[in-house]
Amino acid sequence: MRLHPGRALLYVVAGLLGAAFALVATAPASFADLALARATGGRMRLAETGGTVWQGSGRLVLVDIGAEGGDRHTVAGVAVPGRIDWNVRVLPLLIGQVDASLRIEGMAQPVRVQGGYGEIRVGGGAVALPSVALGRMGSPWNTLRPSGALSLRWENLALRAGALEGRAQIELRDAASAMTPVRPLGSYRVEIVGHGGQAELSIQTLAGPLRLQGSGHFTVQTGLRFTAEASAEPSAQASLSSFLGLIGRRDGDRTIIRIGA
Repeated sequence: MRLHPGRALLYVVAGLLGAAFALVATAPASFADLALARATGGRMRLAETGGTVWQGSGRLVLVDIGAEGGDRHTVAGVAVPGRIDWNVRVLPLLIGQVDASLRIEGMAQPVRVQGGYGEIRVGGGAVALPSVALGRMGSPWNTLRPSGALSLRWENLALRAGALEGRAQIELRDAASAMTPVRPLGSYRVEIVGHGGQAELSIQTLAGPLRLQGSGHFTVQTGLRFTAEASAEPSAQASLSSFLGLIGRRDGDRTIIRIGA
């Protein structure tokens, strides 16, 4: 039986569409890494991915963007403990929208992520992480090699062209450093408020012999500019004197710390 040319063309188109759908449906989870890198200006990546771009998992990495070398399989930075799982809804993509749920180990419940081209919105949430080594975050962290237990809490956030809108809070508990035997150095809280393409940052001491207080800001154009004062409680001045001289410029009993300034 001879096949009509029009029907043959229809079968070919249907076959190509089916193949394309199968390819998209089974796209590897590594595609999500490319999307995250683009949305965050390369400051966040996914490593050790598994599953598909629609339903998969991986390890979230806060990237040392100043690191040189490496390849597409190696990302220099701090890997957030535990894995992150995601589930992307397909239908919203047909109208150019993203609607997904994310969950990192330590979260009480998943976080919803929505948006479109040029903007990603993240629902409020919180996560507690065990001891995290921050030494791979670039200068000055690679010298100090700090560590501690992290907790993060955020309100509704929006990422627009690499700029953050919203409010977040980070607490580092029982911080320590490879540069001093004094443990713990203290516990600290960082407040981040993003608005108008600029994120304002501040740090305050919650407890501990090393006192830190400072503020700064971050923009995509200028990067991080931050200034803080460090000092030791009277009972710890002798034991922390050398450490204070390593982390910044001494000014009497104070040490001035500048990042990007």
